[in-house]
Amino acid sequence: MMKKLLIVSEQKSFISRPLSHDAILGQERAFLEYGKGNVEIRYLSFFVKGLNRLLNKVHLRPLCDPFTYKKREDAVYLYIAMSANYLMANIHHLKNIQKHGNKLAIYIWDCWEPEYERWTGIIDDLKPDYLILSFKQNYLYFSQLYDNCYWVAQSANTYFFKDLNIPKTRRFMQMGRVNPGMHAKILAYLDKKGLEDNNDNYVYRRKEKEALFPDLNDLVKEINRSRYIVCIPKCYESPHKTGDICAMTGRYYESIACKTLIIGKKPLIFDELFPEDGMIEFDEDLKDFDEKIDELENDEGKYWTIVNRNYDHFMKYHTWANRLEKIMAIINDEEVI
Repeated sequence: MMKKLLIVSEQKSFISRPLSHDAILGQERAFLEYGKGNVEIRYLSFFVKGLNRLLNKVHLRPLCDPFTYKKREDAVYLYIAMSANYLMANIHHLKNIQKHGNKLAIYIWDCWEPEYERWTGIIDDLKPDYLILSFKQNYLYFSQLYDNCYWVAQSANTYFFKDLNIPKTRRFMQMGRVNPGMHAKILAYLDKKGLEDNNDNYVYRRKEKEALFPDLNDLVKEINRSRYIVCIPKCYESPHKTGDICAMTGRYYESIACKTLIIGKKPLIFDELFPEDGMIEFDEDLKDFDEKIDELENDEGKYWTIVNRNYDHFMKYHTWANRLEKIMAIINDEEVI
C-alpha cells in the first residue's frame, strides 16, 4: 500500500504573507489535488506560533503543534523549506514529529553556495529521512555528503500562472533586478522603433525596491500581455549571494506557463528540462540583440512555435503534479526517473 505524504504547512500561520507564500501554496494545492487521497496537509497553528513568539522573548522552550505528537504513521511528513531561516523557525515541530517515530522529508527551495555550511549544520542536526533539493547543483554537492539526496526541480503555481489568451500588446518586461546591459539594449531598441519608454512598451522597476504588481492576479495578467520577459540567473549579478549556483528559479516556469518568451541567460539545466531553443540568449556584448528580436518580430509563426512548444513541454513534464509523482516514488522506494 502506498505511503501517504503529510505536508507540514505554515501557510495559515502567517500574520502577513511573505513573498514565498503563493509559490509554496501552489505547490501544496497541486500536491493535494493530484495526490489522489495519498496527500494530506497538516497546518501549523496560528495560535501556537503566537505563543511561541512570547516564549521566545523570555527565552523559554517553544511549544510544539498538537499534531506533531502523533505516533508513528505509515506516512512521510514533508516540510517545504523556502530558506534556512524558515526551516530553523519550525525545527522544533519537525524534531517532535521524528521523536514520535515518524519519517521526515525536507524539500529545499533556495539554497546558495555561501550558505552550504549553515545548511549542512541544520541537516546534520535534523537528520531527515529524505533530503530533496530543487537546484541540481545543490543535489550534486549534498549527494556527496548524504546518501538520501534527490533532485526534484521547481515548478509554477498554475492556479495563477497560466495562459489568459489575451493580446500581447507590450514588447518587454523585466521583473525584480534590472540587468543594466539588457536594460540599455531594450531602451535603444524601443528608440530605434520610435516607441516610448513607458509601461505600455516596457515595464520594469523604475524606483528602487518598487513592487511592480503586488497583486498576483495583476502580475499574471502583465506577464501574459508581454511578448518578452527578461530572466537572468541571480549568479550573474549577485555572485556574493549565490556563489557558483546558476539556478532555474520559479520565474522561468511561471513565464513559460503564461506563454511569454524568455530572453536573457539560461540557467545551467534549462536545456536539460526544455527544448534547446526554448529561450533567446545573446552574445556577451549583446550586439546581436536587435537582430534576434527583429527576427521574431518579423516571423510571428516562429515566435509562437517556440512559445507553444515550451508551454506544451511544461504542461507535460514540469508541473507540480509531475514533481509529486517523483516525490511519491522516492518515499515509496520505487524507481526514481
